[in-house]
Amino acid sequence: MLRENWQKATINIRIYAYMRQLMKEARLPAEEVLKIQFSRLKKLLCEVYQTHPFYQERFDASRFDPFKMADISELKNVPVLDKEDYRTLIKSQVKEKGEKYYRNWFEDCTSGTTGIPLHILRTWDERAYMLAKWMRVLYLNGYSWRDVTFSLPSPGHIQRDSIVQRFGILKRYSIAYTDPLENQVELFLKAKPSVIYGNKTFLVQLAMYCNENNIKLPQPYLCVSFAEKMDGPSLSVLEKCFGPNCIMEIYGALEVAIMAYQIKGENYFHMCDTTDIIEVIDENGQDTNYGNALLTNLFIRSFPMIRYNLRDMLDTEIINGLPVINKIGGRQDDKIKFADGKIVPVNIIAIIMDKWRQELKQFRVIQEDYDLIRIVVAREETADQATLESSIIAEMRKELRDEGIAYIVDFVDRIPPDPNGKIRMLISRLDERK
Repeated sequence: MLRENWQKATINIRIYAYMRQLMKEARLPAEEVLKIQFSRLKKLLCEVYQTHPFYQERFDASRFDPFKMADISELKNVPVLDKEDYRTLIKSQVKEKGEKYYRNWFEDCTSGTTGIPLHILRTWDERAYMLAKWMRVLYLNGYSWRDVTFSLPSPGHIQRDSIVQRFGILKRYSIAYTDPLENQVELFLKAKPSVIYGNKTFLVQLAMYCNENNIKLPQPYLCVSFAEKMDGPSLSVLEKCFGPNCIMEIYGALEVAIMAYQIKGENYFHMCDTTDIIEVIDENGQDTNYGNALLTNLFIRSFPMIRYNLRDMLDTEIINGLPVINKIGGRQDDKIKFADGKIVPVNIIAIIMDKWRQELKQFRVIQEDYDLIRIVVAREETADQATLESSIIAEMRKELRDEGIAYIVDFVDRIPPDPNGKIRMLISRLDERK
């Protein structure tokens, strides 16, 4: 308990120290990065084998000896960790040590996109490391301690100003995304931030409100979107409100914070290679350029994540000796399925709808049945509804399937967020029947 209180009290010092280390690592050549990655991976696996019976059993069952590991490719001998496996690890440790042991730890909960939310626990030192990963991305994109930030967190994540903020350093303003949009605009106009960040859905909602009401906001130099895959119509809405050259994305998970990030002006994501390993594998578990993502975090020791199944589809390539993410293709299980077994992944939907990025504000595709697909759209006022409807249906018939499928376009003023605060691009009623 004393250790956790001390770590929490010194979290800003820890964030600063970790960020300095991460900034140095971001500038290293690929050869040095890969050496650090392997060294940290082997150290992690050896420690975890000795301290976590859960992983010792998994390693032994697959005949994997971390102490003899000679190459990073041997990580594939470790079984994949699904969300239920990780939930089992957390529950077993909490039961063994007692809830009182974790009373002063940092706690959070995932949005539950794939079902039941995941309750996570982290030491405050691990939390500092996660925040340092976030701060590094800001600094790599030109952030300065003098800059003012504006964010749209959930109601439970509103942070109090620390001593640092009270002295005008790293000044920030936050307002819950559940607050009325007029209140969000009022605070934004007061703050005049140079950086704004938030879940894509809520950034788009704020931007739509301003665009529709002819409200001109002070232009930030950086608008950071996360939690959801960016699509063409959403990007157009954001650029119209915040400016055309300030949008960038980060790819992360609440369990480990940022895993990959963009540098403003680039169209790909740099992986956090010295803090995380992201494997991209095909259905046979082999390396591929486009496939399912597995995460191994190289820092978290309390509840380690080794080959954790993110269930995200990633499109990758090698640039300057290191892997980068070209596109985040959506959830592994976000697909249109036809009666004859043909499957269309969600990224095809995004490509189709991107053709009307200037005419649309939001969209969602719902597969009601094998032979019925509904497209829900919020259009710009200047877009002709009849022309838009016929062109969307024609493109769907061309790219998905023509015969035996009914396509219906529903026009709405706006698409409200799901209970988890996101807007799923594709919903399959077929999955809901299972």
